[in-house]
Amino acid sequence: MNPQFTPPPVPPAAPPAPEPPLPDHLDTKSLFEALLRSPRTLGGRLADGVHNATGRFALLSIISLVLFGVVLGCFAKQEQLWAAPLKITCGLMFAGLICYPSLYIFSTLAGARVSAGQLAATLAGALALAGALLLGFAPAVWIFAESTDSLGFMGFLSLAAWLIALFFAVRFLNQVVFAAGATQKGPLGVWAIVFLLVTLQMTTSLRPILGRSEKFLTSEKKFFLQHWGEQMDRTLPRTAETGTSEKP
Repeated sequence: MNPQFTPPPVPPAAPPAPEPPLPDHLDTKSLFEALLRSPRTLGGRLADGVHNATGRFALLSIISLVLFGVVLGCFAKQEQLWAAPLKITCGLMFAGLICYPSLYIFSTLAGARVSAGQLAATLAGALALAGALLLGFAPAVWIFAESTDSLGFMGFLSLAAWLIALFFAVRFLNQVVFAAGATQKGPLGVWAIVFLLVTLQMTTSLRPILGRSEKFLTSEKKFFLQHWGEQMDRTLPRTAETGTSEKP
């Protein structure tokens, strides 16, 4: 009788690599570098309440979003060179503002012991990280903005960049909230879905962002999936005289 086969033991997972330490004083430059290089360490610093980062994170996110919006504005040019960055920046800041109360509630439900000020700094940091990642995608987006007239493809490319940026922003937010004592992932996952839907609806409420229109904002109400479906196979028509588009 053959002895029973015993599978070899599974080696334990390797611990995460240590992150670079943070300086005692966090200026704007060190905060930006910490977002990219030491998110877990920065998350612990924010959870401890030793920070003065909310305003600087907000400034970093605004600058990044404005620059990314200019890149998107290069697709239709003319007034979209200032309208697109204005809409993207104001829309995302407004989405963060209206979703902040629910973030506090869901973080508390998750078990985190975090103050309103600490959570505001965390959300501002998450938006700053998302803006930095969008800025990293900006050169590739600009290439297509200058070389294609497909509204559907540009919309897909912009959405893909935002989803990737939002993934890392939510991961940073989770790290801070769990450093503050959270024990459950479910409530934070629900909030992330709510925030995602709000930002996606903003792309329709503030339209046009990629295309052009005679109006700065449209008063017609639409769900974002309906609007995207209508734009998917459209291109950016241009007149021979002015080189401008005739439709949003």
